[in-house]
Amino acid sequence: MSDRVIEPSEIIIERPNKPKENATHVNPWIRCIARFFDYSLFCLLLLWTRKLLHGVIPMGTYDRFIPFEFFVWIPIEAALLSTLGTTPGKWFLKTKLKAGKKNTLHFYMALKRSFNVWFRGLGMGIIGLNFFCLAIAYHKLKMFKITSWDQEDHIQVTHYPIGRWRIYFAVFVAAAGLLYYMQEKGTEIKAHAQRIIRPIDEHPSSQISAARLYFLPENCSRCGRN
Repeated sequence: MSDRVIEPSEIIIERPNKPKENATHVNPWIRCIARFFDYSLFCLLLLWTRKLLHGVIPMGTYDRFIPFEFFVWIPIEAALLSTLGTTPGKWFLKTKLKAGKKNTLHFYMALKRSFNVWFRGLGMGIIGLNFFCLAIAYHKLKMFKITSWDQEDHIQVTHYPIGRWRIYFAVFVAAAGLLYYMQEKGTEIKAHAQRIIRPIDEHPSSQISAARLYFLPENCSRCGRN
């Protein structure tokens, strides 16, 4: 009996298993950290751009009820998702979005998703309402394994394994960046308000009004007593 010759194509080489992506894994905290990581970087970029242009933060005196930064991020996020398939926060935390077999979303679909996350997931950033919306979104994600906005357009969120140092670093960047931005924004708003109030106080009409108040009968009687 002759020995059988093994062809090279029949040789099986064992290769190390690649880390498998877990498309059904639900991790709302990673999603939240990735989003606020993006917000932090965008706010810092906006702040530094305004400082380079020697101007105050745009719309700073009109967005105390609804923060405009989160709204402005909507088309930027949609553009990144439709071209690169990810954002800085999602890339750093190894989270990707897919619509069917496509690795990137259409711009309209990405824009719709970003708007729904801002409107339904974050409550437009309104204090009080945002915590209520976040709690509802968290509960639905844990219960149904998918958010309402991803379910509408059949978007699949894929999480890859990550090290804990990425989570810690992303949390630090998100918290420190947003706190620094809010502090600088508050300083700019106060300075802008002072620049508006000072010319009003120095206007001749203001001085005349102050003089009239001084010479009112009640004030004159007090002056006579003194």
